[in-house]
Amino acid sequence: MDRINCLRAGIESVALVEIAKAVGRSTLELIELLQLARYSHVGTVGRRARLTTEQSERVLAFLRLIEVVDHMVTAASDDKPFDAPRWLGDWIATPCPALGGQCPAAFTDTLEGYRVLDQLLSQMASGAYA
Repeated sequence: MDRINCLRAGIESVALVEIAKAVGRSTLELIELLQLARYSHVGTVGRRARLTTEQSERVLAFLRLIEVVDHMVTAASDDKPFDAPRWLGDWIATPCPALGGQCPAAFTDTLEGYRVLDQLLSQMASGAYA
């Protein structure tokens, strides 16, 4: 229920600054990669504006992808340091053959697109990457 209430209230836009740092992108690059301003204005990040419920859901879906990558590497870990947020930040902006040459970021405009990305990461983890 806490997540649902948080989504309904909207994630504070200042959270995008920290997420952008973690993935090695500027805040504006992150907003573009996640297509947060596509249908509605994100607002001024520095003024503690809140994202819409739809935008908040997509930010949460992106954070889940970071968790998937982190779990994927941790499960197969040889204890080498790995920066899952940075890896995902690079991967999402790189054309992917399994997506018909499109960048994974092309799928961040819908929750179904995030499901496709989650499934692709799971296939990569299992060795069934196509």
